[in-house]
Amino acid sequence: MAPKKRNKAAKSKLEKKENNSDKVSLELDQWVRRMRCNGFNKKGIRLQQFKDVQVGVLDEETKFGSHSYEPYPDMKIENFVYQGGRDGENRFHGSDSLLFEEGTSTMIGTWDHGLREGFFKIVTNRNGVQYVEGDYMNDNMNGKLKIIFDDNTWIEGFFKDGILHGFCRYFDAKNRLTFVGMHRNGKPVGTCWSIVGGGGCVVGRVDKKGKLSGPDIAYIYPDFKTALVGQFEDGIMISAQQCSVINVITEMESILAVTFSEPKGTIFKREVSGNDNITSMPNLKDPYETNTIQVRKSSVEGASEGIFTKCDIQKNTILAFYNGIKLPSNYEEPDSWDENAYKIFDPSNVPDGALDILEEHRSTAHYSASLAHKANHSFLPNSQFLVYDHPRWGIVPCIASTCHIEADQEIFVRYGYDLDWCPDWYQEAWNSGNYEPLVPKNSYFTLDEHDEYLPDEIIV
Repeated sequence: MAPKKRNKAAKSKLEKKENNSDKVSLELDQWVRRMRCNGFNKKGIRLQQFKDVQVGVLDEETKFGSHSYEPYPDMKIENFVYQGGRDGENRFHGSDSLLFEEGTSTMIGTWDHGLREGFFKIVTNRNGVQYVEGDYMNDNMNGKLKIIFDDNTWIEGFFKDGILHGFCRYFDAKNRLTFVGMHRNGKPVGTCWSIVGGGGCVVGRVDKKGKLSGPDIAYIYPDFKTALVGQFEDGIMISAQQCSVINVITEMESILAVTFSEPKGTIFKREVSGNDNITSMPNLKDPYETNTIQVRKSSVEGASEGIFTKCDIQKNTILAFYNGIKLPSNYEEPDSWDENAYKIFDPSNVPDGALDILEEHRSTAHYSASLAHKANHSFLPNSQFLVYDHPRWGIVPCIASTCHIEADQEIFVRYGYDLDWCPDWYQEAWNSGNYEPLVPKNSYFTLDEHDEYLPDEIIV
């Protein structure tokens, strides 16, 4: 084949690969966005509004003795006052309520000749459960139920014979999705997803304990293209290599399972920094940052380096991560602004913790494992500091876009210094313009709390 034809063929092959990558990442992104829909978003969108999403009970028999969330497995031994109808044999019958002896627990629903049969609402304080809402059949949880626990976390899943036995989603106390997967006899089974704070996901086939542990678990970055695959323990990366998402299939009619390219390259390890160590591999670059940003000479007068976008960036996109040594809560802060120039809040040690980039790590020649510390200030920023749960660094600050940013544009954040105590250059920059005042504060929010992650197509 002639060189021109080879080049054309190679270009066409690359374009097809990129198009497929975009298609797969979009499918994953939209699927996770749908999984997040629980009715607590501003538009009240729920998962069941997407008719093509198939969820339900696992079509297998349950195992006797499996774990159950049922707070009242045997109503015959309970003490309560019943207010409702009865059948000819004096059994509960009809849609009525009862009040338990302790005075705070109630049960409202439909009884059929002494058995719970239909939709129930239960207020309780048993077994770590405070509220149950959903379908009963033959006196057992059967069908879709919502269970709220004492810490206000909750699940919405499908039950059979009183046991969680099918599709289920887990949410935190702020109603944010944390886990999704199929269940068998009360435990997660098959491919499951852990939704990590900030936008990433851990995905893979759970072990026999229902944990995301083993040698073939993946962390997928927010672009749903870049991944780290390797050894994980209960969703936490131990060691992994970089790879790419290449395809998805539907498993158990409900869950997307991901296939990846062959992992290769340097091994990434979990390295949460300490008071005197930042990482054993200071120039092992983050694979996601490598795709989104680059360090160049800043456009800001007097500044040295800044970070620039490598491609067009949409609003609410994670751009870079801010790792550093952890300063103790009682550290003595230097008087010089030069010595304080790289300090930032530590979201893993709220409210007094701080991170710092030591002088020997401020040059990219000596440290390039994370690059958010290279972002410069503007009173008219295009990005903001948020919090991210990183597979390598743990919980750290990150930078996310607040608007659309074109390729090759510099990324700016607003530092948020107190104007009564700030560097001279900051005060001079403030005096040179007409800017909106900002109350100094640490940004302990994740992107989840700024972006509702609604799908592109919403059925109402």
